[in-house]
Amino acid sequence: MDKQLSPTSQRMQRRIIDAVVETVAGSGLSGTTLALIARNAGVSQGVVVFHFKTKDALLAETLHRLSGEYHAIWQQALCAPDPLDRVTGLVRADFSPEICTPKKLALWFAFWGEAGAEPLYNAICARSEQIRYEAMAGACADLVARHGGPNPALLAETIDAMTDGLWLQMHIYGTRVRRAAALETALAHLRLLLPGLAARI
Repeated sequence: MDKQLSPTSQRMQRRIIDAVVETVAGSGLSGTTLALIARNAGVSQGVVVFHFKTKDALLAETLHRLSGEYHAIWQQALCAPDPLDRVTGLVRADFSPEICTPKKLALWFAFWGEAGAEPLYNAICARSEQIRYEAMAGACADLVARHGGPNPALLAETIDAMTDGLWLQMHIYGTRVRRAAALETALAHLRLLLPGLAARI
């Protein structure tokens, strides 16, 4: 989208994007229409079309913004000088209150479910996942080089697999799996993987 938008237009687009999150969480991608998004945003369908033209463009922009929001959160973890702090920071970012909400998880899983059939969704999801994995793999490589430990690539893959599994449990079971409990499970898993550093995790 145009980066030179007025503050009013930026606020309106944010409002519409928030309505997409709400709508997809409640109706899934297939049940999401511009009319329903407009109703949830409290605007006319014409306003939605003015800002995003088509449903596909709106959904793609939503996915871009969600990916950007996620990137901005986990990127902060890479500022830590100790690689162990970078690894644990990346794990904590995955369960941050800004990212790990029932509605946003529903949206992520909806897009991932469609990624195989929709090339644009697939490209955005794949790019986001690759950048995030490279950050975790780099932090794990530095951690093993400094502190010792298992194969760094396997370590990174195992950590991210646990997060993916916990996200899926939270998505399926809702409030039965709380965000704080899921984070603690992820950190307990990390302690098992790195017993020599468990006291610091």
